Amino acid sequence: MEKRIFTVLFIAVFATMLGVGIIEPFMAIYAESLGANGLMIGLIFGSFTLSRAIFTPLIGRFSDFRGRKNIMIVGLAGYTILSFFYAAASTTMSLTVVRFLHGLASAMVLPIAMAYVGDIAPKNQEGKYLGTFTISFFLGLAFGPIIGGTLHDVWHMNAAFYTMGTISFLSLLLLIFMLPEINAHRHIHPSSIKVILKDKTMQAMLMFRAANAYGIGAVMGFLPLIAQRISISVFQIGFVVSANLLTSSLLQRYFGIIADKSDKIKMTIIGSVMMLAALALMPFSTGFYSLLFYNMLMGLGSAISIPAGSAITANLGRKLGMGSVMGLFNTAFGVGGGMGPIIAGAIMLATGLTFVFVSSALVVLLGTIYFYHLMKDSIEYRKAHTI
Repeated sequence: MEKRIFTVLFIAVFATMLGVGIIEPFMAIYAESLGANGLMIGLIFGSFTLSRAIFTPLIGRFSDFRGRKNIMIVGLAGYTILSFFYAAASTTMSLTVVRFLHGLASAMVLPIAMAYVGDIAPKNQEGKYLGTFTISFFLGLAFGPIIGGTLHDVWHMNAAFYTMGTISFLSLLLLIFMLPEINAHRHIHPSSIKVILKDKTMQAMLMFRAANAYGIGAVMGFLPLIAQRISISVFQIGFVVSANLLTSSLLQRYFGIIADKSDKIKMTIIGSVMMLAALALMPFSTGFYSLLFYNMLMGLGSAISIPAGSAITANLGRKLGMGSVMGLFNTAFGVGGGMGPIIAGAIMLATGLTFVFVSSALVVLLGTIYFYHLMKDSIEYRKAHTI
């Protein structure tokens, strides 16, 4: 049963993220073609993640009481329908609305799937299970941009939107007919959101997640503009984004296994430092290969930090409610990833494109320092340093 649940969730999330990744290489270019400036591009990107941030904790908590499968089905149905609305968007405002609704649908898929996996993961194997599962997310986003860039260059961006809709629909059918509901989460009475937010470990994880998402949001939103500045094609943009995500996805399981046996806090910090270094260097890329290297470095940092952070969060979820905790964990990603492009867009208008990435690196640095400050007295820290 557990193997079946894991396999179905892995395939469904991979297919869903593949669809999302397909439109990433040209979304900023699409927005510019509709008349968006830097700030509006940030708002269009940010509306997706901000919407997800608003709804994720509510939906996660609801799933702790009512079950997870039907919520995911509704979310994937939304993905399918909204995919075709992208092609119909004719103004920056209509594109922003579609992105906002897409974020709502997203809140019903990945966070709930992570709670599912947290439910079935054996004790002290959370890093392995969540690290392996997260591969589905990053693999989808890794291959998506390559496919999307090709569809854009060979045919038209509408072909990418229709492909995303088709893939989402197939994922929906897989969940409906193959995913069983489980009751593993129902023996725990979830703590209130207020109680969870008072936990210092939760505060540390939320800060880590938000700061790193801020940096990722800047890359996904504004990397195509750096690529245009150094004259590389949409296909090459897709390849660079894919290399970032593929590096992360291929190494997640390996570092997840290491995280189960070692210092999760140290791994989280090391990965974050690698990410901020890559962010700071990206705007100084001189061509395709240097931009590719910095993105692969960022992917390696993600592969080290994300399984460790997810394992810490899953341990907390066993005590406070998996859906609620994973919902808040993903909300932090939404807040950081949503505010990142918006603030970065304003920074671009005021100072130019280079400082968008440098300032994002500073945000990741501050988040990492705050994470360590909160975690140094936590149970996880004491466990990691007990001989």
